[in-house]
Amino acid sequence: MVGLWVLCACGAADAARTDGSASLEAVLSIERLEEAGRTDTSSASAMAQFVILPSDADVHDTLGAAGLHNQLPERTGCVDLAATEAASTGARGTQAVPALRYTLREPLELLEAGEVSIRAGEMLTRLALNSFPPSGSASGVIYTTPDQSADPLPADENYAIRATGSSTIPPLSIAGRAPGSLNDITIGGLPLERVQQIAAGLPLDITWAEGAVGDRVYVELVDNDHNLACAFPDEEGSGTVPSAFTAQLRPASDIPSAVRLSVHRVREAVQPETLLPDVRGEAMGESLSLETTVRFDFETTAVLRVQ
Repeated sequence: MVGLWVLCACGAADAARTDGSASLEAVLSIERLEEAGRTDTSSASAMAQFVILPSDADVHDTLGAAGLHNQLPERTGCVDLAATEAASTGARGTQAVPALRYTLREPLELLEAGEVSIRAGEMLTRLALNSFPPSGSASGVIYTTPDQSADPLPADENYAIRATGSSTIPPLSIAGRAPGSLNDITIGGLPLERVQQIAAGLPLDITWAEGAVGDRVYVELVDNDHNLACAFPDEEGSGTVPSAFTAQLRPASDIPSAVRLSVHRVREAVQPETLLPDVRGEAMGESLSLETTVRFDFETTAVLRVQ
């Protein structure tokens, strides 16, 4: 379920650094998934990664070039992710990658950080160390939850993430507050669990119980040929997928087709950059800064007919 929904550290890291310091990027993604109207099927998982970037690297572009950046739009609006990916494939060959402004000079190394654990409320989960399959753009290790049990990763709770450190990375402590679960989702005025179909070529009105300022709600519509995604401010409690987008889901024949609708509530908690002692040794000739980001992605899904 997690796939490669890894976030990049934002804020002060948006531009390449000019002070000569390398940057340790500690990134954690936590996902919860449930089917509309079936809370008993909830599942959850988490993944953590650690990478040191050179002083002249742009964080967004570097992690994106390595395939470690999520595809959801970062700003309010809608985009066809499948079309963007197909265009990138045509330009770059057989491997589909997001459109980029940056080319990696060398593969990224995902580093060990000792023992990594997540405490959410009274629940403690130790993440398992896994080898990341070499992709030509990144290799090393990732940390993941041992299973997809939802109880250890609850909504609306304080999270504390700790890494004991290694010969490359100092001990780290990261904190974040999870948002609440998505509630009261309606499609065209009907509760999502009662919706069975949508009409191609008509606007798709969606509402939900308002969330916190700064969080985002993403609506995805995915079929065999399209991956349509729209981003809305969570605090508005409503949004509309334009008819120009739903028209792309129109079946080729009179037989109704199926589309997977997913509503995401996403929160990113970014801690400001801080300076650390460079445990790699003074021979590297540079200081080390730390940026940490925790990304929560709570998703509710339903499979609907398209007519």
